[in-house]
Amino acid sequence: MSMIGSETWMFDMIRELGLYLVASPRSRYWQLQQLRELDAEHLADIGVTAGEAELGRRKAAPVPARKSTAAVRHAEAAQAGAM
Repeated sequence: MSMIGSETWMFDMIRELGLYLVASPRSRYWQLQQLRELDAEHLADIGVTAGEAELGRRKAAPVPARKSTAAVRHAEAAQAGAM
């Protein structure tokens, strides 16, 4: 890890600790605690499931399958009459 990355990481940890200790609404830990205390109806209002609230992150949507770019270019060229 570079020296700059190390200093940034340390600053972020100190900042988060300070925010947590003063119960700042900007603290990620405080926000997560508040999120976990919401009932299912309020979680549904913001589009989060109870499992996601417990986990502390949203489930990633599956990445749609793509055609290979070479096949797409070949198909486009064939449609244009280049082949």
